Amino acid sequence: MDFDFESEERASGASRHQPRKIRRSDELSSTDPVTVDSSDFFQPDQEPPAPPPAQAAPAASRPSKTSEHPPIRGLLMLILTLQAILSAAALVQLYRTRMLPVYYLIVLAALLVLIWLLVYKCQRYKVRGFLTRVLSVLLSAGMAVGCVWAQQGLAALDKVTIGDDTVTDYEAMAITTEPFVVYLSGVDNRGDLTEDARSDVNILAVVNPLTKRVALVNTPRDYYVDLAGTDSKDKLTHAGLYGVETSMATLGDLYGIEVDHYVRINFAGFIDIVDALGGIDVYCDEAFTSVGSPGYYDPTDFEEGWNHLDGAAALAFARERHAFATGDIQRGINQMKVIDAMLDKIKSPALLTSYSRLLAAVSDNFVTSLSSNQITALVRMQLSDFAAWDIENYSVTGSSSSSTHCYSAQGQKLYVMKPDEDSVAGAQELIQSVLSGEPAPAADSAASGETSSEAESEAV
Repeated sequence: MDFDFESEERASGASRHQPRKIRRSDELSSTDPVTVDSSDFFQPDQEPPAPPPAQAAPAASRPSKTSEHPPIRGLLMLILTLQAILSAAALVQLYRTRMLPVYYLIVLAALLVLIWLLVYKCQRYKVRGFLTRVLSVLLSAGMAVGCVWAQQGLAALDKVTIGDDTVTDYEAMAITTEPFVVYLSGVDNRGDLTEDARSDVNILAVVNPLTKRVALVNTPRDYYVDLAGTDSKDKLTHAGLYGVETSMATLGDLYGIEVDHYVRINFAGFIDIVDALGGIDVYCDEAFTSVGSPGYYDPTDFEEGWNHLDGAAALAFARERHAFATGDIQRGINQMKVIDAMLDKIKSPALLTSYSRLLAAVSDNFVTSLSSNQITALVRMQLSDFAAWDIENYSVTGSSSSSTHCYSAQGQKLYVMKPDEDSVAGAQELIQSVLSGEPAPAADSAASGETSSEAESEAV
């Protein structure tokens, strides 16, 4: 048989470059010849074509995780360092202000370390990590600013305390574990509060820090009492003419106790305190209108029920006596309502935001025999648990009378209030109950008497 190699070569070339399509019918046919190009077995191996330049990814041009934006990484480390410095400064300042217990500081330190680690781990993310770092720095800066603010409050505290600041922290902490009595004195005095002056407000605050119980005992300014240091009687308000210690001793003799400390404030300071607290809410037993007091407040209307009062309105509410049939007795009741409302604000978490502002507001109109260490210890105690306190109000009563035998005004006929012995005995019983650590009664049984005053007291 003769073969046409040329035609066979053309056929084989066609089979190489144009593969024949195999139909299913061809596949089933066994009679068709199969063309085999033997030259395919002898072709040298060919390397695959090189990828186009656009697909090439040289290693030098790809970003490296370890060398990503060196300037930005340096800035991030600077921010982290700043955050750590601010956190440390805030903790040191908190420790210096002695406002929080040590275990609070430990918890804060742990939280700040966790935040710092979170920020450090998030630094690979461009947006989320950035926001986390900014918030972290703002948090630390806010703590630092808050601590500086607290320190300013403590500086203001040093201006109003005239107690012995040489006492140790251990001695100061005793005020948080032992009962004590504070004389709250309100004076109409535009001068130095250390000057001797009559006291229009005379309230004993009997405090037991263990049972969280407080008794506020009000004594009318015209109460006819034995004047401490003399063999004569006088109006209670006149005891202040001989010094605040004389007033403390006079009240101590009346109730058979030792008065440990005093807080003295004038009208301007009272207004500033209430305003610094954001106002107070008091319940008015009956609608009335107070007379004005030049330089302090204008005539003010009060509605029956709850009233929100700013500083001037609170002073008007606490000072009014002419609008009531019971005169000075109702004024004493209203004064304790105001103090009760102020304590509600002071013992709440709002103290955290108002402490420095409160002290700054009264720095020139407020003095106390408590040392700054003692006040700080009391504040720390309250901030540690924000415990609820049982506050009981009591007002002693008496009958209207007059006397020409007042130690400070011999021979002058003055209005006085003769003490009601039963109400004084009730006050003594309440005071001893708090001092001895008895729990507060289930119902408020410390109700004051309602003996009316037949004549309005005069300012003498």
